[in-house]
Amino acid sequence: MSDAAAIGDGIFQIPVPITDNPLGNTLVYAMESPGGLILVDAGWDDDNAWNGLTTGLESLGHSITDVEGVVLTHFHPDHIGLCGRVREASGAWIAMHEADHSQFEAMTADRSPEWANRELDNLVAAGAPAADIEAWQKHAPAAPTGPESAPDRVLTDGELIKLAGRELEVVYTPGHTPGHVCFYLPESDVMFTGDHVLQKTTPHVGNFVYPLEERDALAEFMDSLRRVQTLDITRGLGAHGIPIDDVAGRAGELISHHGERLDHLYEAFGDNEITVWQVAERMKWYKPWADISPFGKTMALSEAAAHLRHLVALNRVAQVPESSPALFARV
Repeated sequence: MSDAAAIGDGIFQIPVPITDNPLGNTLVYAMESPGGLILVDAGWDDDNAWNGLTTGLESLGHSITDVEGVVLTHFHPDHIGLCGRVREASGAWIAMHEADHSQFEAMTADRSPEWANRELDNLVAAGAPAADIEAWQKHAPAAPTGPESAPDRVLTDGELIKLAGRELEVVYTPGHTPGHVCFYLPESDVMFTGDHVLQKTTPHVGNFVYPLEERDALAEFMDSLRRVQTLDITRGLGAHGIPIDDVAGRAGELISHHGERLDHLYEAFGDNEITVWQVAERMKWYKPWADISPFGKTMALSEAAAHLRHLVALNRVAQVPESSPALFARV
């Protein structure tokens, strides 16, 4: 039996399972539109997820063929994965912010030797030990979805998506990804927050080019949190977990959390010159560093790099000249 339900304000919620993932599911939202239904996100790309989405819609008196369009909060596979199947079944259009289009293309690129070599060079630049590089080579993930899910429309900040008798506003909230957006129903003061604000989980924020990249993802994320604090939101509906009663308050908690992590990381440097990898080793994680999987370490490394990048922007940490792999020290 499906757990899909009408949750008020003309919104349907459909939990779409993510197989073998502790998150459990992606919460896909549906609203009636002039041409049928608009979905907010689509879910992971496998048969289990497809069954969850289609049976969920059917339990609500709709069909996958009713879907007019899918608006995506961001490019991650648990959000965009089923878009190809949805489009094939219904002819729906797929829309995502332009800043995430290239991210999607990179995610679905062929895992060629050239790609693997670039990733290995990236890990070397971070200062990864040989044993961890070897472990990554053995467990490098395959592309989680294919180019058939590629979006065919671009979303822009402030754009209005037509629904039945109302409109859904695009709110650009980069940070979790370069092109993350939330969707706002002004008449109801409801916001679909994607992975930008979650009630129980701290969203991942990462830089993936080492030692440093131009993009300050953490600065973007905190600026975006401040932006949603300025909106009149009485209910936040995230892509995972329970509804958010106080979006502005929860955004403030996330800002404070990252401020504390920055201070802790700065203190953890001591008087040492350390690599990006060693930065990750010194941060606090959900389990000891040695017990984290190879994929988990790459995600932790990206988050460590984002915090390091922001410390550099704040002139609290600087790169040691002519060091290879790059070393960083407190200013």
